[in-house]
Parts: sequence; C-alpha cells; structure tokens
Amino acid sequence: MFALLADCMRVARVLPVALVLFPLAPDGARASDRHEPVRLVAVGDLHGDYAAFEQVMSRAGLMDAAGAWIGGETVLVQTGDIAGRGPDSLAIMRRLRDLQHEAAEDGGAVIVLTGNHEAMQMTGDLRYVHEGEWAAFAGDHARERRAEYFEARRDEIAAAYRRDDAELSDEDVRARFEARVPLGYVEHREAWAPNGEVGAWVRANPVALAIGDTLFVHGGLSARYVGFTIEEMNAAAQAALDAQTRDRSAIVNDSLGPAWYRGLLRAADADPVHIGGYGPLTVEAELDRVLAAFDVDRIVVGHTPQTDAIAPLHGGQVIVIDTGMAAHYGGVNAFLEITREAVIADNDGLVTVIEAFELE
Repeated sequence: MFALLADCMRVARVLPVALVLFPLAPDGARASDRHEPVRLVAVGDLHGDYAAFEQVMSRAGLMDAAGAWIGGETVLVQTGDIAGRGPDSLAIMRRLRDLQHEAAEDGGAVIVLTGNHEAMQMTGDLRYVHEGEWAAFAGDHARERRAEYFEARRDEIAAAYRRDDAELSDEDVRARFEARVPLGYVEHREAWAPNGEVGAWVRANPVALAIGDTLFVHGGLSARYVGFTIEEMNAAAQAALDAQTRDRSAIVNDSLGPAWYRGLLRAADADPVHIGGYGPLTVEAELDRVLAAFDVDRIVVGHTPQTDAIAPLHGGQVIVIDTGMAAHYGGVNAFLEITREAVIADNDGLVTVIEAFELE
C-alpha cells in the first residue's frame, strides 16, 4: 500500500510542499577533497538512535551536552544510514545540519554521505521506516492532512484495496487506509521529496568522498565503478534522487554501487567473481582496482554491521565502521579517527591502532 501512496505523492502532489529548511551541503561536500585535515573522525550507521549519536559525538570531542560543535578544525564524515529502523532520524539530521554551519565557522567540516536507507526513503521504499519516524513529522494538523490526502486520491486508493476484496464498502476502505497509513505519513513524504525539508539536504550530500588517502562510501564500491570519477558518481546520485527512480541500475539502487555493495567484505579466499566487465576477480584483485582508480590507500564503509568492533579487513585496506551502535542492533558505540600519525579505532573507549604512519 505504501508503494501506491508514494507513487501518488510523486505523480500528483495536491498538498503544499514542505518549506525547505535544510540548506545544501557545504561547498565541496559533493566532490573529492584531497586536503588532509589534522584530524578526521568517521562515524557509521546511526539508524535513528539519537542517544547513540550523542554518545559517540561526545566521546569523539565533537559535540557538547547542548549539541554545539566543539570539534574545532576536525572534519567529521558520517557515512550514511541515519534513517530507518529507529525513531530519531529527523532529530539527528537537523542536528547535523546545524553542526555543518557551526563546524565551518571554526574551520572544520561535517560531511554526511547518502546511505541506502536515505535513498530508499527518497525513492518511496518505506519498508524500514520506524513508527517514530512517521510520528516525528506529525504536527497538530496531521489528521486533517491525512484526510485531505485520502479525499484527493479516494478513487485510486479504493481501487487498490478492492483488488483484494471487491466487496469493501466506502467506510471499510477509509478504515483500512487509516489503519495502514500512520499520522505523519503525508508530511514525511513531502519532507523527503527532492525539494522538501529532508530531501533537499539528502540530494546534495555525496555518495562518495575522498579525503587524503581515504575513500569514503556507505556500502562499498565494485569494479563496475572504476571508470567513474567521484564527481560523476555524486552527480549521478543526485540525478537519481531528483527523479526518485526505483530503477535497479541507478547508482543509488545498484547492488554493486556505493550505497549497497558488500563485495569488498568477502573473505580473501572467496571464489573469484565477474563484476562490471572484469573477471574473474578475487577480492584482492577487485580491491586493487578500486584503490588504484581513486588513488587511495584505504576505503572506509558502513552498511554491514560488525557489532563487536570496527573491523579492518584485507590488511586495513577496507575498514568497516558500522558497529551496529543503534538500539536496533545493540552493537558497540564506536568511531574511527585518522590523524597524520595513525588510523585509530575507538570502540566504546577501547582504543586500537589500526595503522601507524612514519613521520617525515
């Protein structure tokens, strides 16, 4: 039913579009930035858990108890999947929006990548929207907004329900609609539209970013994308989100693309695979191609929960920072830190050096 409703929202928006409150991402956030900051912190999937977000930001020395930026010139990269599975995604996104401005004033930066759950919500795949996410958008007039939405699409909604039960009365149709469509749904879909409060921000965020010797993406990157530049991938993602397309070949939906790919996490002795016209490729050969194509030493990803600790794989060339810190997963609260001396994992206060650099 949500698929039908999402289609209706795209095709015939008869209700006012939400005011655009989120600004575009800071200059350069959608492109490769090879300047290497003195300190970089990367935080993985948050999935609507504001308490986990507060905890990791405080321990990393980036945010005080009032939610203000205290990170100075630190660069924060959040690798996506703020949304889905938890209730507080809107609160986290609004706080990150404010921190982008505050960090920039101090010479730092806050960059947020687009994860598969952001792409899903923008394109109308609502399977993992938490009930608290709907509620966060439900204002004082949510019932009236839902009723207006129903009246504007009454015939189409009734036809959809009656495909399963042709005998449904008009009253039964409305009752089923109200039982299945939560308060806040209408406002949520407006906010997640490309020109809505959330969508305007998400569409301007990158799917890939290189800083110094590190490439950041949400899920991973397959050999299919070695012919793309970072700028081209980000432009393609923005176009796909603007179109709200569900085409599986679109970069934000592609299982081999930056928001979804898990292939770089396969075991070193896994069978070779054919990907993107290349192959058969071992994971080592595929990783070599990706790192060489983007001239980096490592790739940092989220997306695949490692609930015990940040996981450096393949000699630290792939670092998985999704530690399932959200309540939905019950993992460890963690962040990755990259300085000019070392790559460090902080797993709930337990600090591990992944790689130390020789100082010149």
